[in-house]
Amino acid sequence: MLHLSKTDFKEYLICPKCLWLKKKRPDDYVKGEFSAFLKKLIKDGYEVEEYFKQFFPSGVTVWSKKEKAVEETKKLIAEKKTIFQATVETEDGTFAKIDILEFNEKKNKWKLYEVKSGSKIKTDLFHNHIKDIAFQKIALEKAGLEIGKNFLVHLNGEYRRKGEIELKKFFVFNEVSSEIDEIQKETEAEISQALELLKKDDIDLSGCGCLYKSSGQRCDCFKFFNPQVPAYSTGHIFQKKKLRALIEERIFDPIDVPEDFKMTDVQATKVELQKSRIPRIDKGSVREILSELVYPLYFLDYETFGKPVPLLDGYKTSQQLVFQYSLHVLHENGKLEHFEYLADKLEGATKGLVESMKANIGPVGSVLVWYESFEKGRNCELMELHPDEKEFLEDINERIFDLMKVFKKDYLHPEFKGSASIKKVLPVLVPELSYAELDVQNGTMAIEAWGRTIFEKMDKQEIEEIRSNLLKYCELDTLAMVKILEKIT
Repeated sequence: MLHLSKTDFKEYLICPKCLWLKKKRPDDYVKGEFSAFLKKLIKDGYEVEEYFKQFFPSGVTVWSKKEKAVEETKKLIAEKKTIFQATVETEDGTFAKIDILEFNEKKNKWKLYEVKSGSKIKTDLFHNHIKDIAFQKIALEKAGLEIGKNFLVHLNGEYRRKGEIELKKFFVFNEVSSEIDEIQKETEAEISQALELLKKDDIDLSGCGCLYKSSGQRCDCFKFFNPQVPAYSTGHIFQKKKLRALIEERIFDPIDVPEDFKMTDVQATKVELQKSRIPRIDKGSVREILSELVYPLYFLDYETFGKPVPLLDGYKTSQQLVFQYSLHVLHENGKLEHFEYLADKLEGATKGLVESMKANIGPVGSVLVWYESFEKGRNCELMELHPDEKEFLEDINERIFDLMKVFKKDYLHPEFKGSASIKKVLPVLVPELSYAELDVQNGTMAIEAWGRTIFEKMDKQEIEEIRSNLLKYCELDTLAMVKILEKIT
């Protein structure tokens, strides 16, 4: 019998057909990118749960898998134990693993706890925490349990570590029983519909409902169900009513959007770029923006690492630790220098980083970054951690120039596909520079790689290889900005 897990149900809510494909035709199913970052999030979630378990010192963990886990859970329920990872499977195929199940002797009912590693309750399409816990409650009730209170537990985003984690301050308990009551019938109906769908041996595979959604809301199997839609489509430019109007006219490619179609100025520009295939460059505006630059130019990029549980004293929940920087310095005479820093441990990492920056960034000159809110945000956090360096870091923030803003409206290219990301801009303007040949190719991989050198047992040679790869990656980030600036000046 096919079972419906909470993960399956979440996928059903995004796109029923994608779930059917996953279960019935797995060879055709397009798996979402199980990135290094996603693996890290899962590990982080387990770490948070381990901390939360400390509230229940007599709790018992169900370590078994599938059928054995179900039988073990039944035994623990009969003994009215507090259970971690209680596992139930109902006759209709609903399958659930519960973070914490606790028996309330006074009420003669069970309390359900769903633990999230974020700092707030989410209710968006991809992360509907209320639906998550409603699914768990329904599965338990189908298995014959009477559920009393239901708690969604998340982290306190304002918590700052000082010594050992203070559990009562770190976790936030939200009783969501009334919210579940409001959507329980709806959720029960959706579960039934999902189970009925999975009983079918065949369904219509010509398209899925994600066709009417913007690009960021599409299912993983979108290309399988909608092969007629180009990689860069109207779904990347339009939303809701406008997108639906175009789809109903079978208009998927921006080049086919009618001239008289009502659009905003931004949408019209994106469409025109695809139709003309001619870059739109406001040279006067670019010159004016770049005239703000003061030499020497400091091209700066940070790499950061974080966990939901604060890493060190002084750190807040999920705060990022800046473990690396790359700095290219371009002098007015054309001379180019490169400086870098890469921490080899947690303790003292940011102190060493700031000291290195102070040695290499002079008191005069623009500091160029890509997406300024990131670097400025990290600098503000560094000020809190190192108040004696506040003046230096504030000065850096005042001198920051966001190179990305040039590509927001004054330097547009059809091959950017409506994006101002450096990963889109670089291949077009400086194709000879590429991340493809690097062992570390993006920030996600950098986070995962550095984390392994800190938290895992590795031999010296492997650590040095990873560090070399990290230095090459971060250096390319700042060299890319240097070369892009050359192209637009």
